Amino acid sequence: GNNGQIQLWQFLLELLTDKNHRQAIKWIGTEGDFKLVDPERVAYLWGQRKNKPAMNYEKLSRALRYYYDGDMIHKVHGKRFVYKFVCDLRSLIGYSAETLSKLVGEG
Repeated sequence: GNNGQIQLWQFLLELLTDKNHRQAIKWIGTEGDFKLVDPERVAYLWGQRKNKPAMNYEKLSRALRYYYDGDMIHKVHGKRFVYKFVCDLRSLIGYSAETLSKLVGEG
């Protein structure tokens, strides 16, 4: 697999659709909001995937910040570690945030 090329947003979606990672990251509701329950764990998993063992939440959040200007992921103001997929997930990957959150039994 061409794992080195995975984008952060794709990786977060991957974690969000895997029940095994609910202790680390989970959907909040059905509108595309999600929370990094264990931000360092998420960063660690991202580092593993990208072969960057020194990855931490500080670096991960810096990477997430690149999305703020675009129409992919925004920070939810006033909520710690809560972000939102503002992109049209259905057109990107074939599933809406609502569908995905129901798949893992959140919301």
